Amino acid sequence: MTDIMETAARKVFERYDLDGDGLVTADEYRKVVAELEGSEISASEAQALIDSLDTNGDRQMSFEEFWTAMNR
Repeated sequence: MTDIMETAARKVFERYDLDGDGLVTADEYRKVVAELEGSEISASEAQALIDSLDTNGDRQMSFEEFWTAMNR
């Protein structure tokens, strides 16, 4: 079951990782939210969300950080 969940989570993550580098930036997050939800969030709101999930201090979200947050 975990493999299926991880595969689904990876697909979600990849949707936000616009440049395919394995990291989601606040700018990428903002663009996808605007596209999917039709709403705008500020750069500081997007960065705050990324920072809340970022465990290594690079101000970006890796899949591992995303997956950890999904399993809290």
